[in-house]
Amino acid sequence: MAQRLFFSVPVPRVTQLALLRQQSALAQAGVRGRPVPAANFHLTLAFLGNVTASQKASLLERWAELVPPDLQLSLDTLHYWAKPGVLALGARRTPIALGQLASALQQDAAHHGLHASRQAFRPHITLFRGASALLPELPEQLEPPIILPCHSVELMLSENGPGGVEYHRLKHWA
Repeated sequence: MAQRLFFSVPVPRVTQLALLRQQSALAQAGVRGRPVPAANFHLTLAFLGNVTASQKASLLERWAELVPPDLQLSLDTLHYWAKPGVLALGARRTPIALGQLASALQQDAAHHGLHASRQAFRPHITLFRGASALLPELPEQLEPPIILPCHSVELMLSENGPGGVEYHRLKHWA
């Protein structure tokens, strides 16, 4: 049976707390939607789609020596994507090493018959899903920014659970 997988940068607890405070401030400012639970905060590097057991084994073999970047990402910009109804916190500047890793993972996925992303990598963490198109006036830039340490990468499994989407770590590189 195929599994829905993606590569991501995990969000440490201290950053989760800062993101929860930002979510709360946005909700108080009038943002309506389903807040993403702290346990589901992540920064997607490459969405792989439905992956078979043999594809997963091959993927893990190819990326066995993955070396995560050692950097910090400044999350300083709010993004709203109307079609999926997503309100996210993103970065105005993408560190070169992070962009290169995301690109390598996405190209590898496409080359091996997995999901091929059609959009350029835009690092972000989703704060709300199903966000209303009638958003209050929001600041374009967040001051001070929320800092996400990027020192590890995870291969994650996405499953539908009784309370919504659940993510489970399958592999961790540090």
